[in-house]
Parts: sequence; structure tokens; C-alpha cells
Amino acid sequence: MSITLGSMRFLNDNDYKKQIRQWVKNLITYEDEDVLTDAESAAQAEMETYLAGRYDIKKIFDTSQPPGERNHLIVMYMVDIALYHLHSNIQPEDVPELREKRYKEAKDWLKEVAAGLANPILPEVKPEDNPDYTGSIATGGNPKVSERY
Repeated sequence: MSITLGSMRFLNDNDYKKQIRQWVKNLITYEDEDVLTDAESAAQAEMETYLAGRYDIKKIFDTSQPPGERNHLIVMYMVDIALYHLHSNIQPEDVPELREKRYKEAKDWLKEVAAGLANPILPEVKPEDNPDYTGSIATGGNPKVSERY
């Protein structure tokens, strides 16, 4: 359910400046905007698999949001994931250690969010928008045991 509106991207060039130098970014994208867009789309799809159901991914990844109003953790982790995919596209066996570490941290955070262990401030799915959504409370218990013989 990735949301791409024409050539609109959720991330912008300024989002990368804190994590990678422009000349390195140009190198790993072959200076091709399509390569960058594909990596961003893959990163978004990966994030959506963890966030969908509990959070409103249409609102989270809305490309019409002003850059300052986007969730900063989502932006940071999406950049981390996209950069990991861009590096692994060049030489999968030689991804820089920093990229592997940041990718793992992003995945760990997403897993915590999906499990309800981390609760980022993100727009949640409203029950009226998704009648199958039951909330983020885990239910269950021990199996019923009978003591009758």
C-alpha cells in the first residue's frame, strides 16, 4: 500500500544531509533520481509492513506534509533503510558497518513498534476506518486446564 503521488517523494534531499555526504549519495545512486526513488519506495514499503494495521500509513507518509511536520523518527529511519538498500545494491557483501548498524537499529525500532513495546506519536488507525482493527492490546492467556478425572 505504498503511496506515491506521481513524482512526489516523502523524503527530500535535505533529509539525507545529516547522514551522508552529497558526493557519496551521488556515487551510490549513480546520480540517477530513479535509483534513489526506488530505494525510498522499498524503504517505505518495509516500514509500512510494521506500521500498517495500527497506524494510518496514508497520513504518516503523506507527501503533501510540510517537511517540518513529518515525524522525525520516521524520516530518520526511512533514510537509514534507503541508504542501506542503496549500499547493498552496489556491493551486498561490502555494506559499510555504519549502514548495517543503522539499518539494524531501524528494524529493531520497527519491530518494537509493531509489538507495542514502543509507542511513537503517529496517527493511529481509527476503528471507523478499519472495522477489523481491535486495538493494540495483546490478548490471550494460558490454555484452560480441567481438573476432572
